[in-house]
Amino acid sequence: MTDFYVGYHDPSPPRVRRFQRRFAAASLVIAGAAAVVIASGQRQLPAAVFEFGTIRSFEGFVVADPYPSLIVPRGPVNSRFLLVGPGKSGADALVEAVAGGWATMDGTLAYRDGQSVIQVEPGSVARAGGALPPSIAEAVLGERSMEGEIVGAKCYLGVMNPGSGIAHRACADLCIRGGIPPLLMVRHEDGATEGIILAGPDGEALGEELSGLIATPVGVTGNLVRKGATTVLHVDPAEIRRLH
Repeated sequence: MTDFYVGYHDPSPPRVRRFQRRFAAASLVIAGAAAVVIASGQRQLPAAVFEFGTIRSFEGFVVADPYPSLIVPRGPVNSRFLLVGPGKSGADALVEAVAGGWATMDGTLAYRDGQSVIQVEPGSVARAGGALPPSIAEAVLGERSMEGEIVGAKCYLGVMNPGSGIAHRACADLCIRGGIPPLLMVRHEDGATEGIILAGPDGEALGEELSGLIATPVGVTGNLVRKGATTVLHVDPAEIRRLH
């Protein structure tokens, strides 16, 4: 005889109760195993930070070589913060009046792997009293060939995470077109990544020239220059080659 159980009757027949307990236990085991498998297959996100909602005050020397940056004297090595505007825009217009001099500004900090970017608050930039420009050691390291991925500095350094890859291509393309500094994300033998600033052969800023080369593996040959703790690769965009 087959047990028949109507849900609003209580209690259920013994055979139905046994089946329900076994089914519930099996479901929990399967769900737990599935969670472990799914979690183990997820890519670990990089240790990038965007201090969303936290506005800090900064003071330093503003340069534009080739992208707006704030040089903050700190001991023997100056810190360089790339500067960007809100949304997908660069900071050129925001700091144009103070470029080549000392300034104060408010902004939100993002950082990854020792590199930092400040999203400048419009209307917060002002001239500041300062002595001579900070001394920045420059070393020409010569011609180098590298492989990596071109990314937008703002998202890569923390505003988005991971801020790279095909899924981020459209965003990175708009950012770089809008004046966000482009970086060549290079992966070293030890697994660490580095974002190398890309500039033109004569140190000019790059933007639309990189369209079609963003968020895809590329090969790049250019002259590598180290400015303080910052590395810049001077390249001819026409000679950047897609690897796939």
